Amino acid sequence: MASVFSSPQAAGGPRSLAKILDAARAVLSEHGYPALTIEAVAAAAGVGKSTIYRWWPNKEALVADALAEVFRADDIPDLGDTHAELRYAVDMTIDNYANEDIAASLPALAAGLLPHPELMTRFREAFLFRKRENIAVALRRAVGRGDLPDDLDTDLVQDIWAGTILYRRLMTGSSLDADLAEHLVRLVTDTPGRRSGESDRESA
Repeated sequence: MASVFSSPQAAGGPRSLAKILDAARAVLSEHGYPALTIEAVAAAAGVGKSTIYRWWPNKEALVADALAEVFRADDIPDLGDTHAELRYAVDMTIDNYANEDIAASLPALAAGLLPHPELMTRFREAFLFRKRENIAVALRRAVGRGDLPDDLDTDLVQDIWAGTILYRRLMTGSSLDADLAEHLVRLVTDTPGRRSGESDRESA
């Protein structure tokens, strides 16, 4: 995934950029988000703080890029099977939030970006919207097949999926397993109300 804030051509090139992002993830894993500092990342990467600040305006922007590189936002393949496609989407979401660094850091990262509307907008566009749009495409494809209701709220479906997974990951410690994935898919596929008129045709 393309970086949210950084520009590899700005200074030092992609290799230095990758080294800093690797160092940020290493510091994040070892010490957690609250303890992560630009100084610690610079030391781990073997660069000066000024090098990091050329590319990232603050800690939040650096962590956003570091996490964006490991955050999955795959295209959902057209498998001709709505259940399989939605299971792919749910499994991808579980895979993202099962990542300890992402799950533990996202709430604090979002809070840190809120006072900076421009940075928050860029973060959402690069980090979140691509994944949501890819899943929305799969949901709309299912609507087109007649497998889901015409008035399906694709944003709400994704909020329910991601919210459930993140809450279980952070708050209850419940398993993020295949059973959960199946339940989340069936919350959508078992919802009554296909295309208008379809039930009448089937019962005729």
